[in-house]
Amino acid sequence: MNNDKTLKKQKISFAEFYSKFGIFVILIVAVIAASLLSDTFLKPTNLVNILRQNTVIMILAFGAQMVLISGEVDLSPGSVAAFAGCMAASAQVATGNVLIAVIAGLLCGAVFGFINGWVVTVCGIPSFIMTLATQFVARGAILAYTNAQPIRGLGDQFAVIGQGYIGPVPVPIIIMMIVLLIYWIIMNRKRFGRYVFAVGGNADAAKASGVNVSMIKIKAFVFAGLTAALGGIILMSRLASGQPNGAEAYEFDAITATIIGGTSMSGGIGNVPGTVAGAIFVGILINIMTLMDVSAYYQKIVKGIIIALAVIIDVRVRKAKKI
Repeated sequence: MNNDKTLKKQKISFAEFYSKFGIFVILIVAVIAASLLSDTFLKPTNLVNILRQNTVIMILAFGAQMVLISGEVDLSPGSVAAFAGCMAASAQVATGNVLIAVIAGLLCGAVFGFINGWVVTVCGIPSFIMTLATQFVARGAILAYTNAQPIRGLGDQFAVIGQGYIGPVPVPIIIMMIVLLIYWIIMNRKRFGRYVFAVGGNADAAKASGVNVSMIKIKAFVFAGLTAALGGIILMSRLASGQPNGAEAYEFDAITATIIGGTSMSGGIGNVPGTVAGAIFVGILINIMTLMDVSAYYQKIVKGIIIALAVIIDVRVRKAKKI
């Protein structure tokens, strides 16, 4: 009997340790392994390049995490990023005004996020199905709008968003850090963030406490739409053109980053530093495979395995905590 209790305590201790620190251990191991596999990996230019190229995934991951914590899932960020990014590019070409272009892109993302949240909460459609539908609608719409052709002629001002520098620091990294700070404040210092955790942990209890569950979920989806749009704008700026096929499968990289970072698929559990570490891990994984000239086909296989392992770990950790 005592042995059973000891074993249960050990399982709970491991689950608690992994949920708090597991991703950081994995990240350290990944850095060591990558540095051994490639002499180029630890060079400052490559490390900065990892962060710069990974800013879009990280920004999308913040939105994906908020939705997951609220107890839902969003499979549309990649397509929404492509739609919003191309619409921003189109507005830039039409007006020559970067501010108008950015606002246009963000509005597109917010609209898609609101539609996702409204249909999920009001119509009762599972978020997996609704956001999968949005994924196809957004991608199909932007392909039809552009006739599957890139939008060119964005100009130097728009290019600053994804290619510029402020001193030695790339502008995309600065934007990502600002979004990170805002997101951390929302989730850790604001009432709305506490409500997101409460809704994801137990929606019925949150509702009984006076929380407007539907509104919280709608706002979480809107935030995810905004982060997807911002990521799309940065991506199109970096590519110097509006690419309707851009950001393909980015939603899975974002979700992988959040789950590896300790966010539960069942909602109510997650932390911002873990998602940041998870996104960096995904970036390191992609970078080292690129440096080793691993085929894009095999990279997809590795990503699929990582997603499966992340979900398995999440399930195991939750089971251990329930013991």
